[in-house]
Amino acid sequence: MATALRTLLLATVIVIFVQRIPAQQPNDVTISEPRVIKLADLFKQADTVAIVKIVSGDTENYRVAVYKGDVVKSFKGATTGETIYFGPYVGERLGWEYILFLHKVPNPMAPKTPSSAGYGTVSYAEVFNEGYTSMMTSYECAFDGKDTAQQCDYGVRVCTDYIVLPKSTRTFPPVSESTPFGCRWVRKGVFTSILGTLANSRE
Repeated sequence: MATALRTLLLATVIVIFVQRIPAQQPNDVTISEPRVIKLADLFKQADTVAIVKIVSGDTENYRVAVYKGDVVKSFKGATTGETIYFGPYVGERLGWEYILFLHKVPNPMAPKTPSSAGYGTVSYAEVFNEGYTSMMTSYECAFDGKDTAQQCDYGVRVCTDYIVLPKSTRTFPPVSESTPFGCRWVRKGVFTSILGTLANSRE
């Protein structure tokens, strides 16, 4: 009986104590999960689809990371040789080529202060779907083949847990295997051929 009474008193004290703790103010942090989207739909939604070589980047003079890139090959919304500015995600590798799906931003991107160096005020486009529409390309030995020559090729890193490719597209490793961030390699020639088909279907 005494034990039960002590337990009841302790529970009452805890309730009173908790009620006196000030309510925490909500934080403005929003964590968004990327959408799962078919490559063909991604192509339709993007204003620009292109292979872009990143020549420089600026994380100091703007409110977000801004990269400067040269268009190596355009599938939609740009011209080969054009210079574009995009962001806002850090971690893109300078001097590397990426396949980018971009949304145009209505207002130009201006430096934080007029005296800032940077690129000045520029037209700007955003990588969207939580960064998964920026796809790095590189030479990789990650493919199936009888020998090294067949196993090594230029590839595109596609996070296929979120970007759904046509069913006939082979990925390395296959979709059945778990990978970090759901990203896998696709031969660059195969991937760009799919983009070319999507571009031609718009004409």
